[in-house]
Amino acid sequence: MKHLLMAGGILLVAAPGEAVPTIADVPALAKAAVARRIDVPASAIHILAAKPSSKMPGFVVCGRVDGTSGPGGESTPEAERFFVIIPGDFAILDQDGKSLVDTYWFENHCE
Repeated sequence: MKHLLMAGGILLVAAPGEAVPTIADVPALAKAAVARRIDVPASAIHILAAKPSSKMPGFVVCGRVDGTSGPGGESTPEAERFFVIIPGDFAILDQDGKSLVDTYWFENHCE
């Protein structure tokens, strides 16, 4: 079953019609994924680590966003961490659960 899932993941990464991202593409793709989740300027999104994933096809990105908006739209001075999986542009943020981001950061050696 593990090999079947791995093969399926590789097929998703290499789907026709879209070029497979390279490490050079990763920072821009990660920033776009985060920007879709929260309304901040690109200059507020800082990539701390971008590297090939050791657990799945593609890349993982860890970073921080300065001056994010709180639940009511108010600005917060505290930086918010994020984790993005490329391809797929799956972004999770501290606002989704700090322990969830902690887990992804730990598992992918972000700190």
